[in-house]
Amino acid sequence: MLQSMRWTDDKAARFQVLRHAEARGTLLNVERVELEALLAELDADEADALRPAMERMDAQAAAMVKEKASLDTKAAELLRIADEEELLLADARAYLERLRQQSAALAEEYLRVTGHELAGAR
Repeated sequence: MLQSMRWTDDKAARFQVLRHAEARGTLLNVERVELEALLAELDADEADALRPAMERMDAQAAAMVKEKASLDTKAAELLRIADEEELLLADARAYLERLRQQSAALAEEYLRVTGHELAGAR
């Protein structure tokens, strides 16, 4: 759950004063510690503010990983089906070729047989 922001207008003003002192090179050690504490507090507030969005993004990423795995499985199955269809088509073509060869052989034999009868009948 989002906590209330710890950052206030007073802290923002003090932060600016300390940053200007740091930029001028006049920041005292005690002020450096105070500035670092303010930066840590600002970072913590930012992390708290971003947590729900990050959790949603993590959930979306997990859902996408799950969906990708499902789609990968389906793609593999479809590829297997396509490969089997290709084999079936190759088998059908080979079978058709055998039928054509058998038909041609029978036609030649019929002509040969029929031709002999016609020649023998004359």
